Amino acid sequence: MTTRNIFKWGAEDIEEKLPQHTRHFFETTFQVRKEFREHFPKSASHLKINSKQKLKPATIAKFKKIVDSSSFGVDEVTRAKHSIGKFYSEIYRARFGEVNSAVDLVLYPKSENEVVKIVALANSLGVPIIPYGKGSSVTMALQAPKGGISVDMSRMDHILELNTTDATVTVEAGISGPALEAFLNEKGYTCGHFPQSFEFSTVGGWIAAKGAGQASTGYGKMEDILLSLTSVTPEGTFVSKPYPAASIGPDLFRLFLGAEGSFGIITKATLKIRKYNPQNSAKGSFIFKSFEDAVETMRIVMQSGFGKPHFFRIQDPEETEISFHMSGLANGKEDKILSWLGYKSGKRSLMHIIVDGDSEYTQFVLKKIRKIAKQKGAFSTGKSPVEKWLHQRYSSAYLRDALMDEAIRIDTIETAVTWHQLLNLWEKTRAYIKSFPNQTCMVHISHAYETGANLYFIFICPMDEKNEIQSFEKFHKGLIDTIHANGGSLSHHHGIGRLLSPWVEKELGEEGLRILTGLKKIFDPKGIMNPKGLLGIK
Repeated sequence: MTTRNIFKWGAEDIEEKLPQHTRHFFETTFQVRKEFREHFPKSASHLKINSKQKLKPATIAKFKKIVDSSSFGVDEVTRAKHSIGKFYSEIYRARFGEVNSAVDLVLYPKSENEVVKIVALANSLGVPIIPYGKGSSVTMALQAPKGGISVDMSRMDHILELNTTDATVTVEAGISGPALEAFLNEKGYTCGHFPQSFEFSTVGGWIAAKGAGQASTGYGKMEDILLSLTSVTPEGTFVSKPYPAASIGPDLFRLFLGAEGSFGIITKATLKIRKYNPQNSAKGSFIFKSFEDAVETMRIVMQSGFGKPHFFRIQDPEETEISFHMSGLANGKEDKILSWLGYKSGKRSLMHIIVDGDSEYTQFVLKKIRKIAKQKGAFSTGKSPVEKWLHQRYSSAYLRDALMDEAIRIDTIETAVTWHQLLNLWEKTRAYIKSFPNQTCMVHISHAYETGANLYFIFICPMDEKNEIQSFEKFHKGLIDTIHANGGSLSHHHGIGRLLSPWVEKELGEEGLRILTGLKKIFDPKGIMNPKGLLGIK
C-alpha cells in the first residue's frame, strides 16, 4: 500500500501521463530544479494520522451492530481515505503520508432505516457524523477535527422510480453520476448534470454542495434540478414532496441544498429529467479578438430571449494560448492564419457552445449565436474544438497528479459575479495571481446567466522548495480576499466547507450567520453533524 491510493484522483488503476506537448510547455515555462523534482514524493509507504482515535472500542462495537459485517471499516487506510478530499494542501500532505484529522470508523449503510439508527445512536452518544459520497470535495469538508464516523452512502445507490409522465426520477443519494446517467439514457432521458467530478460524485453530494454541471447554463444548477428530498437529521427525518411548484411557506427542502452535511444525511431525492437526443445537439466554436468581445457576446446571448446554449464556455487569452500549446497547435498553420487575420496570441479568446433539444430549436439557437458572434468580430472555428474538449473533459482531472509529480503546484478557485463587475474582477484577480513570481493563470467562464456568470481560475507555478504549505496558504488567503473585495461570491458551485468558512460572516452578514446558526440548532442541537468550522458555524 502507498498513500497514492488515498489521495489520487479517480480510479486507482488509471494514471494519466502528461502528453508530449503539455510536458514540453510546462518544462519550458517552469524551471523546476531537477534534484527537487526527482526527490519530490509521488506517495509515501507509511501512513501517519496526526490525530488520536477518539472512539472507544465499546462505542465502535455499538455502531457495528447496526450494519452487516462487510459494511464497516476501522483500518487506517479506510479511515484516512474518508477524511481527505481533493484540496491542494490535503493532497500535498498525503504525498508525505500525513492526514491531519481522521474519522474513527467508516460505516456503509444499505438502507434508510440503517441511516436512521446510525444517526440516532450517534446523537445519543454525542458522536460526530460526516456524510461521504465519493470523496471529490475540494473544500476540506471531509476532515474530522473531532473524529467520529464517516457515513459512506455508496451502497445506497438504487433507482427507486422513473416517472416519465412527470419527467422525474427518484433515487437513493449514493448513486453515482455515471450509473444514473446510463440508466436514464437507456430510457431516452438525461439528468443534465455533468460536473467535472461526474464519474466520482453522487446525487447526495451534488445536493449537499449545491453543485453545477458543465451544461448547467441550459439544464440549471442542482437547485434547479432538485424537486424534493429526504434527509435524516438528529431531530428526525425530513421528507418533502416533488411538487412542480408550491406556495406553502418557504421551500424547506432547499435548506439542505448547500448545507454540506451540517443538518443531516440526505438519503433520497427526486430530480427533473429531460429528453435525451444527442443526435440533435448543435455544436460550434468561435475565436474572438479579445476576452471582452467574447464576454459581451455571451451576455447578449443570455439576455436576448431566443433561447440559450446548454454548454456555454469562454476561455480567457491565457487559457486559450495554453490550449494551443498543449494541443500542439501553437505556431502551426492554423495559428499563423488566425494571427494574420487579427486574432493575436495573448489577446484572443475561444468560445465553445453546445445546444441540446429539438433539432429545429438547436439549429435556430446556434444560428442566432453565430450572427451575434460575427457582429462582435468572431471567427467561426467549427465544432472540432468542442468535440476535442468533450473527449477530455473528465480525464483532464487526472493531470493534476501528474503535474504535482513534477513538483508543480496546481489548484483552482471559482466564483460568481454580475456582468457589470465581471471584467474588473477578472483583471484584479489575475493581477493578484500574477504578482507572485512564475505564475500561470488560466481563467474560463463555464456557467452563464441573464445577470452574470462564474469565473473559474486555475493557477499553476513551481512549488516552494522550503515551505510549500505556508507559501500556498498565504497566497490562497490573499486570493480569496481579492475575489471577495471585487464583487465575487465565495463560491459558485464548489461549496464552502472548512476552507472558506472564515469568510462566511463577511459574505452573509451578522444576521445571515445568526440565521444559519439557528437552523443548525434546530436540526442538530448537539452539533454532531459535520462539526467544527463548517459553513462559518462555530
